[in-house]
Amino acid sequence: MRIGFLIYGDINTISGGYLYDRKIIEYLRSQGDKVTVINLKQNNYFQDILSNQPESIINTSDFDILIEDELIHPSVFKTNRILNKKLPIISLVHLFRSFSTQPNYINWLYQFIEKKYLTSVNGIILNSKSTQDLAKQLMRGNLSDNIIALPAGNNFTNSNLDELYSLKRLAPQPLKVLYIGNVIPQKGLHILLHALSELKTGDFKLSITGRTDIDSAYVKKIHSIIKKHHLFDQIEFTGPLLGDVLPDHYLNHHIMVLPSENEAYGIVYLEAMQFGLPVIGTTSGGAKEIIKHGKNGFLIPPGNIKQLAAHLANLINMPDDLTVMGKNAIHSYKQHPTWNNTGELIREFLLKFAS
Repeated sequence: MRIGFLIYGDINTISGGYLYDRKIIEYLRSQGDKVTVINLKQNNYFQDILSNQPESIINTSDFDILIEDELIHPSVFKTNRILNKKLPIISLVHLFRSFSTQPNYINWLYQFIEKKYLTSVNGIILNSKSTQDLAKQLMRGNLSDNIIALPAGNNFTNSNLDELYSLKRLAPQPLKVLYIGNVIPQKGLHILLHALSELKTGDFKLSITGRTDIDSAYVKKIHSIIKKHHLFDQIEFTGPLLGDVLPDHYLNHHIMVLPSENEAYGIVYLEAMQFGLPVIGTTSGGAKEIIKHGKNGFLIPPGNIKQLAAHLANLINMPDDLTVMGKNAIHSYKQHPTWNNTGELIREFLLKFAS
C-alpha cells in the first residue's frame, strides 16, 4: 500500500499519541508498505478551520489511502469531502477535543466540527473502548466502520521481566513515586502534590518526568504548591527522559501516579507495569481499561485528593502489598497486546479500504 499519514508538526514529538503514530508507521513499513508522513502546520483552532492546507499539498494519485491523526480535524473536515472522492480516508483517534474541560460554548464548537469531521472519513481507528464510547456518544451511535486498536507498552528491548523485577531491591521507605507526563493541567500533577502534602515529609520522594515548557502559568502554579507545602527536598524535576535511560528510571521507583482528568488510554501506565510498578490513575478515560483497582494499582475519581493520599499512605504502611501489586502489574503487562499485534490489526483494517 502507498499510505499518506497526516499529522500536525513533528512525528518525533514526545507524547503518547505521537509514539502510537510512530509505532504504526514502523510496523506498516516493515510489511513493505510505503508510508509518507505529511506534516501540516498547526495554528490556533479558528485559523485551522479556515485553512485549506491539505487540498494544496496532497497529490491523491501518490497514495492508495490516507490516514489522518484526528487532532488535525479542523484543518481537514472540509477538504476531506473532496479528497475522499479520490481515495479512502481513515481517521486515527487518540482523544476528542469535544470532551475536554472547556466552557460549554467552546465544547459546542468542538462538537460541531468533530461531528462534521467524522462524517467526512471512511473508517475510524480508536485507541480504546472509552474513546469508542465517546465517538458513539458524539455521533449518536451513527459511527463509520471502526476498530479498537490498543496502544502497547513494549517500547524497550528488555525481555526478562521477572529477572528485572527480582533485581529491584528498593527499600520500602521512603516511597518512591514517579510522575511521567508533561506538566500541564489535565495530567493532574497538582492533585498528586496536594495528596503528597498530607503524608509525613520523610515518607516519600517524587520524581517529575516530563516537559515543563508547554504551560508556563501552570508550571508556576506547581512551584507555588511545592513552596506552600515545603516539598522542595522531596521532589526532583528530571525533564523528559527517552530511550535506554527510562528502564532504569522506572526500576528506581515503587509506584507511578498519573491522576489525569481525562487520559484517553495511557501508554505510560503499561510501561510502568512492565517494570513492576503498580499505577494510580482516574476513573475518567481509558485508564480503567488497564488498571484493575486493588490488583495492579488504584483508580480514583478525578480530583479526589483524599482518596489518592489514602492509597499512598496505605502502601507506605503495608510494603508487602506494594510487592504483590508490582508482580500483578507485570502479569497484566504480559497479557497486553504488543505493537505488532496492534499494527497487524490496523493493517488488515486498511487493506479492506485500499483494495
